[in-house]
Amino acid sequence: MIVKTGTTGVHSGIGKKRVTVGKNKKRGGNEMFVSAKRKISILFSLFAVFAMLVAGCSNPSVGNTSSDSGQTEAGSGGSAEKKDKLKIGATVYYMTEFITLATEGLKKEAEEQNVELTVLDANNDVAKQISQIENLISQKVDAIIVAAVDSDALAPAVQKAKEAGIPLIGLNMIINSPDVTAYSGPNDVEAGELEMQYVADKLSGKGNIVILEGPIGTSAQLQRREGIHNVLDKNPEIKVLAEQTANWSRAEALTLMENWLQSFDGQIDAVVAQNDEMALGAIQALESKGLKDKIPVVGVDAIKDACESIKNGVQDATVFQDAEKEARQSVQLAIKAIKGEPIEKDNLIKMELVTKENVDKYLSIYQ
Repeated sequence: MIVKTGTTGVHSGIGKKRVTVGKNKKRGGNEMFVSAKRKISILFSLFAVFAMLVAGCSNPSVGNTSSDSGQTEAGSGGSAEKKDKLKIGATVYYMTEFITLATEGLKKEAEEQNVELTVLDANNDVAKQISQIENLISQKVDAIIVAAVDSDALAPAVQKAKEAGIPLIGLNMIINSPDVTAYSGPNDVEAGELEMQYVADKLSGKGNIVILEGPIGTSAQLQRREGIHNVLDKNPEIKVLAEQTANWSRAEALTLMENWLQSFDGQIDAVVAQNDEMALGAIQALESKGLKDKIPVVGVDAIKDACESIKNGVQDATVFQDAEKEARQSVQLAIKAIKGEPIEKDNLIKMELVTKENVDKYLSIYQ
């Protein structure tokens, strides 16, 4: 009877603090009431603990306030962000002044497009560039951009990229592989034609020339040579005394030109260089012999040193190819390819002849 009354008292909010039977206060009843109250309190406490344990099992992070837990959570958030951010890897033949400008273009476009970019320098070593491409594939980048050391040797690496489902964009140098996704670069045949036509006009269609070529087998060397010879075919009285590679190098061109000045003493009427670095090397050799004023020199790229030389009346002409535009376009093509958007296979940049009359326009690029 007392237990029932006590229990009822508890469920009714214990409105009465004591239960009275007749006129006497029953001490035993009070003790039983308190005992029941304690038991219920303990039961509630045990239930609460049990609920916390169950919640803890279902969520490992609950109750874990260690620094490790904080790092893991932050790391997970970082990984999610990185997954949302496209990754593009690029490998370039080596850091000529032109490629340095192109690399800046890659970085600017990647930053504007919120793309994570890695740029690797192959140091003009085809084996190294193949290894770099394979490493980028293993890193599972979203796309690869390649300024090729060699137009033919990279074909197997390009095929591996395709098999891995990674778009590969050629930059500045054509890669001879059907597996290349797209190409961004100069119209090199046009470049060769422009520089050779300038020299043909200077010589009035008659004279002897030497030609400084890029690395043999690269698309720029082959196509600029094609353009040069397209003009030579129309000017049969212009003779080629020598045609040899100086590997885009100013230093190699200096040495080669010094040798030619000895071999063809008094016979050279003009120098046609397939890039400005080599043109500037040839100019050094001519200046050391006091011959520059007599022998015109042309190049390709319109790098800053060449434009300044033209403005100062030393180098005669160059052909402008927009390094930054080529590079930015390659990143744009890569992003479209990743997203499955339609793109053109060949994306050529128009070439422009630069002389003393218009060189200021191109010098402004470097200011």
